[in-house]
Amino acid sequence: MAAKYSDCIQWSTEEFQNFGKRPQVSSHSYNELDLFSEQALIALLDDYPRKWLQCYTMGFDPKNHQDWTAVHIADSSGAEIFEALQKGRMWVNVIHIDRYNGEYASLIDQMYQVINKNCDHITHAKSAFSAIILSSPGIQVYCHVDADANMLWHLKGKKKLWVYPARDERFTPQTYIEEIIGQERHEDIPYDHWFDEHAFHHELLPGQAISWPQHAPHRVENVDFNISMTTSYGSAESRRQLSVHGANHHILKPLGIKQRSIEVHGPVPALKELAYRVMNRLGLLKSDKRNASNVSNLVLDANHPEGMSAREEKQQTAFAFAD
Repeated sequence: MAAKYSDCIQWSTEEFQNFGKRPQVSSHSYNELDLFSEQALIALLDDYPRKWLQCYTMGFDPKNHQDWTAVHIADSSGAEIFEALQKGRMWVNVIHIDRYNGEYASLIDQMYQVINKNCDHITHAKSAFSAIILSSPGIQVYCHVDADANMLWHLKGKKKLWVYPARDERFTPQTYIEEIIGQERHEDIPYDHWFDEHAFHHELLPGQAISWPQHAPHRVENVDFNISMTTSYGSAESRRQLSVHGANHHILKPLGIKQRSIEVHGPVPALKELAYRVMNRLGLLKSDKRNASNVSNLVLDANHPEGMSAREEKQQTAFAFAD
């Protein structure tokens, strides 16, 4: 009999009504499951495809997202990965967790069943991407914008998170979102310290989930060693939002139209969505111009005082070839 994971989300009517409309923190009990115990995660990492284990290190200045650097995991065991993360300054992203493991797939499927049942403003939400994030004390994730609607479920440690107003030209010019969706720009966006004056800021604890509107910029700083789960979804509403920006980028912008509406209601947005999805299905969208380099000489090393060491030559990481 399949485990009943839907009981891990017991939100109020107001929380369901506001989900995805504004930044909010809600409770969950995923952190109490054996699936997310250290022992279970170490065993999972031992056999996990290395092409689906992303590892990065980064600098200390939240304005310098260029310091984000790939790290080879190589043949490190799960226990060695945990040990290195405790010592170093790294971020490990265990991607496609629901594609690899049926138990996590069941958990995430039930998560969206609960959301679909209780959120009247969200239609047919389905998992688009899910990952478990393991990260060192003191690391940061630079200010960025995700194309899909997403949220973060916190499981272990303390994590500070700042969420900035969605689709606000002060933080994300419209062209940024269009280029991110068109894969001509990385998710990282320019950040300045004054952004924080306008942020929803929270120190996330185990058993808390934080959600925000689609295309809201956000950044993270760890207080200590952290484990979280990130989930992105596609719904009728989020796909319309994405398609409108995508059509603006691929259709209207090349035509020289500067005033490109981001309205999602009405016949014109519906036409944009149809055109974008048809072009995408026919392979007519030019994309992937951005240069995502996962070439590095750094390697995760549990025996090194900093949790990683350097090779003589730079090579592409295994996760550079992830599907």
